[in-house]
Amino acid sequence: VMYKRILQQAGFIQFAQLQFFEAKELFRSGQLDVRELISLYPFLLPTSSSFIRCHPPLHEYADLNQLTQGDQEKMTKCKRFLMSYLNEVRSTEVANGYKEDIDTALLKLYAEANHESLLDLLVSENFCLLTDSAAWLEKHKKYFALGLLYHYNGQDAAALQLWVKIVDGDIQDATRSDLYEYIVDFLTFCSDQDLVWKYSEWVLQKNEEVGIQIFTKRPLEEQEKNNINPDDIISCLNKYPKARVKYLEHLVLERKIEKEKYHTHLAVLYLEAILQLKSVTTDNCTETTELLFKLRSLLQKSDLYRIHFILDKIQGTDLHMESAILYGKLEEHEKALHILVHELKDFRAAEEYCIWNSENRDVQYRRRLFHMLLSVYLNPGTSDCALVMAAVDLLNNHAAEFDAALVLQVVPESWSVQLLSPFLAGAVRQSIHTKRMTQTALGLAQAENLIYKHEKVKQRGTPILLSDKKICQVCQNPFCEPVFVRYPNGGMVHTHCAANKHLNSNMTHHSSSSSNQT
Repeated sequence: VMYKRILQQAGFIQFAQLQFFEAKELFRSGQLDVRELISLYPFLLPTSSSFIRCHPPLHEYADLNQLTQGDQEKMTKCKRFLMSYLNEVRSTEVANGYKEDIDTALLKLYAEANHESLLDLLVSENFCLLTDSAAWLEKHKKYFALGLLYHYNGQDAAALQLWVKIVDGDIQDATRSDLYEYIVDFLTFCSDQDLVWKYSEWVLQKNEEVGIQIFTKRPLEEQEKNNINPDDIISCLNKYPKARVKYLEHLVLERKIEKEKYHTHLAVLYLEAILQLKSVTTDNCTETTELLFKLRSLLQKSDLYRIHFILDKIQGTDLHMESAILYGKLEEHEKALHILVHELKDFRAAEEYCIWNSENRDVQYRRRLFHMLLSVYLNPGTSDCALVMAAVDLLNNHAAEFDAALVLQVVPESWSVQLLSPFLAGAVRQSIHTKRMTQTALGLAQAENLIYKHEKVKQRGTPILLSDKKICQVCQNPFCEPVFVRYPNGGMVHTHCAANKHLNSNMTHHSSSSSNQT
């Protein structure tokens, strides 16, 4: 004990001479109660601490001011040393029993020195005493850090209240320039729904597109349980059109919720936004183009929205492509193709229409759509050269989608073979391919049939001959009708003789040595 005390005293002598490395080694070797060192620094020990310096004292200094004689540079060096020393010992056995005193002192040093490790201390496991630490952080205007302290102690409401004041400019703290985004992220993973609802209006007013993340990026397991009802969220978002669209996109496109009302609502919002933009300017700006793409994608891929309802809203507008998609959903393909060909004059879109409308359908359905499109091009009432060329291109580029025999019946007789040579070549090639594949399939089927016939013959084995000269092996009477029982040894008996259990068992015993197939 005396030896350790001498080491501790020597440590304080080295400390007073600012020989920090030597002092640290002596403190460690002497197993110094670290509070002896902390007590030199005014106000660092918590007010609730029961620590009293040992008697007789290990040194002659009342506090750091006396030791450094008011020299600020020396005082800063001493504080820097204590920060380093406390950080090292806080996770060792030295800290056992008074971790609160060490962590609270370390927090105070970090806050006073504006040290970057303050936040690291607060977001990791710590034993900082709330009352002392909060007062100190507030004194040094470390409001963001104070919020972290509140959060660590389970007081999320106090933390959010403080951070919101910083963003609103009511109090000043430049620790985080992205504090608004931090609050949004915090609310996203906050399990207290009352807090989420309380600050939802605030985050949405600041920035709709970022603020909506508090609902769209919540943990997946929480969303699947629908802890926060989507209908309540949509009602809340009525004042925030951009956020409402983002949330419905989240429900429909990301979570893939199959509810008609969400799909219809999203389609209507897209449509209203497009019509609003078109009423302001006739040119399609980037925003309009993006919305049109989203609307078309939704109309094509979803089967859940109310088609007639959307179609009624589109009537009378110049949204011809969207009208065509809706007619396609109603299986009114001729109307759709007529719009694409005659109103939009977009032949490529007409071909794509046939392709996407026949996805996951059989070959006949796809072929029917392409024949419809060809009929629209070759309508007897039109003599547009562009339509004729579109029909030729359609046939030559999609030869496999047509029944060549039907095509030859509808194309004008004035068309030359050379004009349709790619189509005809493809049709002939397809016909020959189909014929050869059919022949191959037939040959394989015949071979398989032959194999089965061979198996059947093998299964039959030796033929059984029955005549009126054959006699039953049980009753020795001849057979009067072609009904009999054959035993494994080849013997034949009447059915009524075989039914006799006693005789049957005798015959079975008699023929047990036989291995012939029944």
